[in-house]
Amino acid sequence: MLKNLLLCIIFILLSINLNAQSGVKFPELVKRLDPYFDSSLIEDVRLQLPQGSDFNIWGYDVGDYSGDGYNDLALTLRLSGDRSRKMYLYLFVDIDGFLTKVGQFTYEFLELPLEIGVVIRDDKAIVTKKNKQYDWTMDAFTFDNGALTKSEVFATRRIGDLTYEKVRNFVDLHGSDKYIKTKNGQEVFYRKYLMLPSYHRGRKVYKGYNAEVYSDYIDYVHEGAYYWKGDKDCSFRASSAYDDNYLYFSVEVTDDAVVPQYCDTCITDMIEVWLDINISDGENRFTEPAKDNKVKFVDNSETGIYKFSVNPGNYLEKEPTIKVASSDEVTDEQKNEYKNLKAISNLTEEGYIIKFRIPFSLLGFNPNPLNKDFIELGCSFVVIDYDNEFRPEEKTCISTSAFLPFDPSTYGSLILVPNNYWYGDSQNIYSDDIIKGLMEYGF
Repeated sequence: MLKNLLLCIIFILLSINLNAQSGVKFPELVKRLDPYFDSSLIEDVRLQLPQGSDFNIWGYDVGDYSGDGYNDLALTLRLSGDRSRKMYLYLFVDIDGFLTKVGQFTYEFLELPLEIGVVIRDDKAIVTKKNKQYDWTMDAFTFDNGALTKSEVFATRRIGDLTYEKVRNFVDLHGSDKYIKTKNGQEVFYRKYLMLPSYHRGRKVYKGYNAEVYSDYIDYVHEGAYYWKGDKDCSFRASSAYDDNYLYFSVEVTDDAVVPQYCDTCITDMIEVWLDINISDGENRFTEPAKDNKVKFVDNSETGIYKFSVNPGNYLEKEPTIKVASSDEVTDEQKNEYKNLKAISNLTEEGYIIKFRIPFSLLGFNPNPLNKDFIELGCSFVVIDYDNEFRPEEKTCISTSAFLPFDPSTYGSLILVPNNYWYGDSQNIYSDDIIKGLMEYGF
């Protein structure tokens, strides 16, 4: 979708005439906005643009990216006489009958101001930036109840004879990575998966950021799709946190026929977590560092793969258990950490929930590997669902990716987020007023 929008915006940039080499002044923009907005709303815009400075409008679009059914506005401008390459993106939303500025961002063009383009499509305000030849990025913004969120990022660039396309959606936490042959468009590598941010335990995750993945996607049912009847039959939500010593996970499963484990050899609904703890030095975890513009994909690994099988027990006297398997030769020190594996389980109205923890030292990290940078690990959750304990062949496995156990490139992502950072970007337009009000009340 974003790729098509990139092509659309490039076409617009090549064909639009905003007095191509200078942009337009605000009075000219007023004429173009007149069919869409009342004059009082246009005056709202003028008062929130740079006052006392001359500027040119280089791009604009009208549409609804706040989801309220009313037109919003996005525009880019450049200050007259500015010898730098700065362009300013302004985002306006109709709030209670006023066009209110909800965001202002600075971009830098490479050669021409028109390289910074803006368009409103599919309930998003999208700005396109050319970084260099054959290298573009697109930022998509949405607005909801005071929160302006960078909802999605698309990037594309050339690497040798390949074109790399990357999508990161911070709302539904889907990511994708694709490599195609530039000459003929042939796909040579494609992965789509869920990305789970893990914040420090106890940290409050505010509106505009998402810290929970949800899987009910048929492409992620990698076994038993024939028996899967949809999200009520089996789907799940997963979240994560960490502290200095442990990774914590919570998986809440929707299951219309829960099968507890009544004996050690009985079949049961359960959860697996597959981790690839190899931290990549490449551009992403799917490739090794490129040499001579040649891309080598990481689609197998002899070390660093861990499987945790979490059995929920029978939700009564039989307690949950966790079994560990690894491609590594586990040291005595790591084995000693088995005793610190903990899990709890409980039935819910729609299925069951399992919460468990994994010591970092069991994974060979001592201490927690997180420093000032984000760390991305391959990670897939797999929910194994039986609808009838007497029909073990009717098993469904649903994951957070199109999962193959021994191909780490098919895993989803676990992203450890440092303190004071967020996965994504969001800002609330009321935050300053809220802080001011709290200070007035003595907080």
